[in-house]
Amino acid sequence: MKALIATTLLLALTACNKDAPVSATPEPNPAAASTSADDIRSARAFLSHIYAGYHPDAGLDAILPDEEVYTPALIAAMQANSDAYAGEVGYLDGDPLCDCQDTAQDLRQLSFDIQPLADGQLRASTQLDDPQYPLQLQLTLQRQGSSWRIADIATSRAPSLLQALQRDTQGVMRRKQSLL
Repeated sequence: MKALIATTLLLALTACNKDAPVSATPEPNPAAASTSADDIRSARAFLSHIYAGYHPDAGLDAILPDEEVYTPALIAAMQANSDAYAGEVGYLDGDPLCDCQDTAQDLRQLSFDIQPLADGQLRASTQLDDPQYPLQLQLTLQRQGSSWRIADIATSRAPSLLQALQRDTQGVMRRKQSLL
């Protein structure tokens, strides 16, 4: 009798946990999609969070820490460039997020056109046609954990902040080596 109950229980459990047939079409995996509507929404929320502190009345405490804004690779390039200049002003002499030295305009309402790139990255483009302080940015966003970070910034002056920092740092290091 115990064997019959055990067999019946085993069959019942097997039927409840039955795998789908091998020939069934797999359900689309939202995580495997290159870019989803949720990715775009979360990227917009990330950018809104960053630019919430970009207006003339904001204090320095409104600006987010670099670790919450940039990828580790971009932070490392910024730090290496700063170290190469040993206390002097390096390649970055302003804020790359507004391509400015001081926030002279209200950037809280910037709108971004967000397009997918390779490897799950996104390109967020914006333009502000202010005659006194024009702004044109393309931010490359990369997922880091459950949130987004800025991996690179393109402006009218530099098509890649990351590459510009790396080139400048290498140039400074070569000049220092030649002086030795």
